[in-house]
Amino acid sequence: MPVEARYPTSAGERYPLPMPRERYRIADLVLDVEAVSVVRDGSPVVLPRLSFDLLVALVRRAPSVVGFEELIGTVWGGMAISDETITQRVALLRRALGDEAKNPRYVRGVRGRGYQLVPTAEPLADGPAPAEPPRPRRRIAIGAAATLAVAALALAGALLVNRTPASPPAAPVATRSPEVPELLERAGSYLRLHQERNNELAIELYRRALRLEPDNPRALAGLSLALGQSATKFNQRDAAGNQALELAQKALRLAPDLPLAHHAHALALDSRGQIAPALAAYLRAAELDPASSAPLASAANLLMVQGHLARALETNLQAARIGGEAPLYLEVQIGSTLALLGFDQAAAVWFERALELKPDNVFAAAAFARMRLAQGRPREAEAIAARALARGIRRPELPALQGTAALLAGDVRTARARYQAALEIAPDFSFAEVRLLRLDFQESGRGGDVGLLRRSRELARAARQNRAAGDEWPDSALDEALLETGLGHSEEALRALDAAIALGHRDAAWLLLDPMLAPLRDDPATRTGFGRRIATIRRLVDAERQRVEGAPWLPPSFLTGSAARM
Repeated sequence: MPVEARYPTSAGERYPLPMPRERYRIADLVLDVEAVSVVRDGSPVVLPRLSFDLLVALVRRAPSVVGFEELIGTVWGGMAISDETITQRVALLRRALGDEAKNPRYVRGVRGRGYQLVPTAEPLADGPAPAEPPRPRRRIAIGAAATLAVAALALAGALLVNRTPASPPAAPVATRSPEVPELLERAGSYLRLHQERNNELAIELYRRALRLEPDNPRALAGLSLALGQSATKFNQRDAAGNQALELAQKALRLAPDLPLAHHAHALALDSRGQIAPALAAYLRAAELDPASSAPLASAANLLMVQGHLARALETNLQAARIGGEAPLYLEVQIGSTLALLGFDQAAAVWFERALELKPDNVFAAAAFARMRLAQGRPREAEAIAARALARGIRRPELPALQGTAALLAGDVRTARARYQAALEIAPDFSFAEVRLLRLDFQESGRGGDVGLLRRSRELARAARQNRAAGDEWPDSALDEALLETGLGHSEEALRALDAAIALGHRDAAWLLLDPMLAPLRDDPATRTGFGRRIATIRRLVDAERQRVEGAPWLPPSFLTGSAARM
């Protein structure tokens, strides 16, 4: 708090002198700190409180560069946040001010250091008039016939006049509970970090907002989105995914054109494997909010899952060109799509870029390790997965890929341990469950354990039923193919492969590598049929590759990996 100035009165007393209001002119803006306002040409510029506090922090330090640590301390109160959160907040501030990162008028980024105010911050001295000094005390005349009591009062009055009074007592600080807009703002900042602990905090804040306003569509959609992230990224698929769908549907009933509600609805459908309706919802969210790249990037991911690789790559590039903070998984999606198209060098560039820029990305290491494993480079795949696990990334794909690498090396014991570790992270992770069941089935001798036989049949039947109920993920059909192969049902296994290809599976290299599919590849009775499926995938991928090569939307040299920055 500023130190109060004091000035003397004629009676020798000293009274507080109010300090001028803290106001600045910044190019065409007037910033009033006490009033929490920004005005341009007489019209208010509405800023969220965090964006306003960020602008004040830059103004007070202008023309110096303000580092990330200082911004965290002054704007976020020292809270544990990432540099990406600051970048996102700067992007929101720029958007509100009509600023551009490439040609900044107000806020400039200084690589590796922080941010800086571009124009001069000119203090304005036209604060309020000083407070009126208190009126002189009136002296009371005392007559000769005054009583002793009146004389005592006169003496007390004289003492008061000649004594300097104590400073006025400090005004009490009024506290209040956060209001819904504040709760939503803070919840959104946690949600965008895409980390499990922060996602839990976002869920808590959205729930608090809904206790105050049960029908607030933004709170409903935000909570749905956070629960959708729990289902798709943080291994809580069933419970979180079901609740996410209900909340998103309620938000849409209340606000049919709210982009966040469509995005939340899409993620909830996505978590349930309902690819086609999820894709439509992502595209609707992108249509309603063309300035947001996140729903468009999510749509690109589902296009890749469906096998539309050229459209997936084009849509990812569209999302990258929107501006602002790039979607968290954009590099992973571009790398995965390029890998499926056979552009391995370019794919590696994007995976490495993702791991360098966002080492805590929950999908980057798994996607890169899978590509290296499919390329027949198991040691590299093992090393990539091990580094991610050592960093604390809890994704079941990582130990499961290690398990497959161990199985390729003939180390069944290690493979079993790795698959079990994957199930400890996510008990419903079918990739590991199916492979553990296959290992148990092999060890017991085919048909030797009635319980294992029954369980294999149940899982294969469940995969078919889920597909009939709307599960469009190709991996579900692949699980069925593995189970039917283990049961010795070759024709059923080939039909399950057909279903996977129809749903969008385009990774022929993985099918040729997976040790669990060896019976289909090697058995003379099924070798030809398996080969036809591989040929079908390659033909489909070649068609997608031809759509990409020479496409007008493709940056120059992109397919060689030299255009990682667009």
